[in-house]
Amino acid sequence: MFRTARLCGVKILEQRKNLLLKCRETNTVKCVSYTVQNKNIQQNKESNNNIQWIRMYYFPHIRIAATLSRLKLYQTIFTIGAVPISIALYKDGLMELSSVQIVSGCATLACVTLYLMTSYFRRLIGIISISKDGKSVKISHLTFWGRKRDVIVPLEDIVPLTESGCSPNDAYVKLVRFSSKEILYMTLRFGNILDKTKFEFVFGSLDVFGLKK
Repeated sequence: MFRTARLCGVKILEQRKNLLLKCRETNTVKCVSYTVQNKNIQQNKESNNNIQWIRMYYFPHIRIAATLSRLKLYQTIFTIGAVPISIALYKDGLMELSSVQIVSGCATLACVTLYLMTSYFRRLIGIISISKDGKSVKISHLTFWGRKRDVIVPLEDIVPLTESGCSPNDAYVKLVRFSSKEILYMTLRFGNILDKTKFEFVFGSLDVFGLKK
């Protein structure tokens, strides 16, 4: 009986030892995988930072749009914060029910307006640049928070304006990509095309839009 128990104990120790070795091997593989991923991300960031960009489009009023987007966000936060305060005042008898309803209505209207405004502003392009080698395009547009976001895409991913369903009479034209359903907007009427040759190299001829910039 003692020998049998001893053999069982040895087997259990061996199984635990093998399980511990497998866990260590798995953790080592995961660490190596994470290290490789972080290294690739860092290399991509460094390579993007080393690219020389040439501006070919600029929307001069993009700063105003960013400021309005941020102000509207702060206003909405302030209005929503006033709702629980008005409810507390109503419970204490310091505010009428109609006033609470007005504050709640203003908060709802502020949320709807914020959604509509940011859904437009976050698609508005401020700067378009092309890499010096002509292989990549950097698109800078606003985010929900009114900040700038840079998207770098290959040149062949850009759909020409003549194929994106744009009209010469449109104040804003669509920037469409083959690899994404996201649609961004830029204005040829109010924006500045800094380099027409490079712009047409990316988006096609501007003659159909009647622009001689």
